[in-house]
Amino acid sequence: MTIRQEFTGMLPGAITKFDELLAEVAGLNPVIVKGYDVTAGKDSFFYWGVACRITVAPDDMDDLEAAAEELGITWLGDGDMAYTNGLTIEDFKTYRVNGDVELTPEKEV
Repeated sequence: MTIRQEFTGMLPGAITKFDELLAEVAGLNPVIVKGYDVTAGKDSFFYWGVACRITVAPDDMDDLEAAAEELGITWLGDGDMAYTNGLTIEDFKTYRVNGDVELTPEKEV
């Protein structure tokens, strides 16, 4: 499996979902302009490797948003979106989210 350079640092579950979205909207000529961003801070889905920014022509943004939401991707606005699998930022801050974007159980030490 070849990973797009733009997806470097992202969780595999999110990459799979965004690849599905890109295939779905290929006719809109989408361009990935942002992916994982450690500088975004812990209150950003970009920091946790589950968000990206995809641009299309302004007239096609509604179609991109609809396709993203149909795949369970949360639309954050202006082409920013996150695949959270229903998780919140607080869930990610527990450091128990696995590569499939699932919250793993707490382990007793």
